[in-house]
Amino acid sequence: MTATFHSAVLGQPEIASTVFGLQGGVYEDVRQALSACNELIEFDVARRWYECDVSFCKAFAPNVVWPPDRHGFLFDTYALRGRQRDARLPLHLAIDQGLVQLTMRMLHCRPDLASEDAIVLAFVKDRLEIAASLLELRVHVRGLYRRGIRQRSPGSVWRELFSCYLRRVLARPDATVLVLLQRFGLRPEDFDAYDRRRAMRCATLANATLVLDLFPWLLPLVRSLHDFGVECSTSAMDDAATNGHLEVVTFLHWNRTEGGTAFALDGAAANGHLDVIEFLHLNRREGCTTRALDEAAANGHLAVVQFLHFNRTEGCTHQALDEAISRGHLDVVRFLIEHRAEGASFNMLDRAATYGRLEIVEYLDSLGSAACTVAAVDNAALYGHLHAVKYLLANRAEGGSRHAVESALDLGHVQIAEYLVSRGYPSPTTSEGLWNQPTFQKPQMVDVLRASALNNVPLVAFLHDDPSTCCAAAFESAVKNRAWDVVHFLSAHCTADVSVDALEQVLRGGRLEDVTQILQRQPQLRCDELLFVASSSHNTKAMCFLVAANIGKPRKCLFEIAGRRQFVTESKFLLPYCMDPTNRLDNICFLLDLVALPDRRRATTLHVITPEIVEQGRMASRSIQLAPNVTVRASTVRKAGGVVDWALALVICHLWAADRTTTLGQLEKKTAMVQDAELQTQLHRLLASKRKRAARKT
Repeated sequence: MTATFHSAVLGQPEIASTVFGLQGGVYEDVRQALSACNELIEFDVARRWYECDVSFCKAFAPNVVWPPDRHGFLFDTYALRGRQRDARLPLHLAIDQGLVQLTMRMLHCRPDLASEDAIVLAFVKDRLEIAASLLELRVHVRGLYRRGIRQRSPGSVWRELFSCYLRRVLARPDATVLVLLQRFGLRPEDFDAYDRRRAMRCATLANATLVLDLFPWLLPLVRSLHDFGVECSTSAMDDAATNGHLEVVTFLHWNRTEGGTAFALDGAAANGHLDVIEFLHLNRREGCTTRALDEAAANGHLAVVQFLHFNRTEGCTHQALDEAISRGHLDVVRFLIEHRAEGASFNMLDRAATYGRLEIVEYLDSLGSAACTVAAVDNAALYGHLHAVKYLLANRAEGGSRHAVESALDLGHVQIAEYLVSRGYPSPTTSEGLWNQPTFQKPQMVDVLRASALNNVPLVAFLHDDPSTCCAAAFESAVKNRAWDVVHFLSAHCTADVSVDALEQVLRGGRLEDVTQILQRQPQLRCDELLFVASSSHNTKAMCFLVAANIGKPRKCLFEIAGRRQFVTESKFLLPYCMDPTNRLDNICFLLDLVALPDRRRATTLHVITPEIVEQGRMASRSIQLAPNVTVRASTVRKAGGVVDWALALVICHLWAADRTTTLGQLEKKTAMVQDAELQTQLHRLLASKRKRAARKT
């Protein structure tokens, strides 16, 4: 029996595995991801911005939960080059989303996409499993050693991401990432001196010790510098003390002569490094300043405060108690009041109330000597500290000012306003101050506004002005702050005219019910531009709403977005609304005009219109005949996928035979668009016959 491929290969798994392992090709999930990036993402070189079609995420990785409203991103967010579209985009997106299998399979199929940037991106995005896998893969994919774009100009997004990453790594409670980074091979030029210093300030003691061994270039290696006789400055000890590196401080003290300054003990105190403080106190003579105790108190380091008080003589300033009160360190406040005489700024109880430090308010009040003013209640109301307001009104005689309720409403604290009104404080006489961002960000404020319109008497007291008479500026401000609940309320109750810009912003936000309310009240705003606004915002629901309401011109809008990869979904939505139900020839001419648009991607346009141009051509063929000498070649071209050439031939033949208004120059221009050389030659012959007839008539 003759052997077949099925019996000889597919029927023997071991042989099949060997054969298919030697074949080239792309995995289906990789092909899908590559295609999505190529067909559904546009790169704007001028803005260095990638913009996605709304269908991109599902097309790239259907089973992944993507961030909502992912329409675009800056090039260096994903370690891409900014001068042109970067072929590494699919790989870097897979890494960003933590798709381990897709990343590995993509590199297997497309090793040309590999570079160091892929590994760095995995680190920056905390995709440590991918980072480890890529480090292992470097043995086989040498491109992962290819120098990338780790550093960019100061201020760039990528530079900030990369420099911030080192700080995050050193601040982690474990050293796992440091070990991976050592395998990767960080270089001294990856970070400047400022980045290194900021990173070391954030380091845990364990990581700081380890990092000196793994990456000796991150800080002036204390022991190496000493051995080689390299000079350093007092900042070495000052920085080591500030960051709690006792081992380094000890080494510098016993082996170097540069010493330190008072900033050493000041910095150690500010960060609570008591062991370093004790060493410096016993062994050094630079001393400290009042900043030591001030900042130790501000940061709540009671043990340090106590040590400095009992062992040093520099003392502190009123800032110590002020900041301890502001930051809520009751134990430090109690110690300073009981042991120090510097005191605090005037009216320290006001300060405690302003910051909502109820325990400190109670403690200061219990002393019997702490004065306060009406600012205590007013500020507590302003910043939403209800418990402090209640305590002060119940236990102090100063009370609040007549503006206390207005202060509460300024930042949307309705519950405090209600409480103050119940205690007899007057309501504000105007709502002008309430139309601000903090108001919009408080859902309960919307209840107040709604209550005003519904004549809810207990709450109307908060707004003496009827919201139905609010000015257009209030609506504009609500739209600007994307306070959609307030926008919805005002759309239904505010009679002031809304601007076109505000309406467009509401439309971009997808607030179709509010758009309906506004258009019913102001029909003059029904302009064609709204459809383009909806399409450019990737809002197909808004597009559907507008088309159903007969707002906008679909053909005009499609002319603006066709052939752009970020608008494939919107283009497909608009296309059916651009087709005349009876004039097939006009439809074909419109579709061909889309193909001819300059500065557009032809493949994207064809992807959108090909099914429609085939259908319109099929319907038109019932009444339009191709010229006999063109028919065979045009049909062959159509079957081979050249539907545009076929449609052009159909239009040219019709105009040649039936439209006396079409000039020879117009026909020649359309013929020049035909890409198939043989079909174009046949059409030129057809036009030549018309040229001869025209010459004879002349």
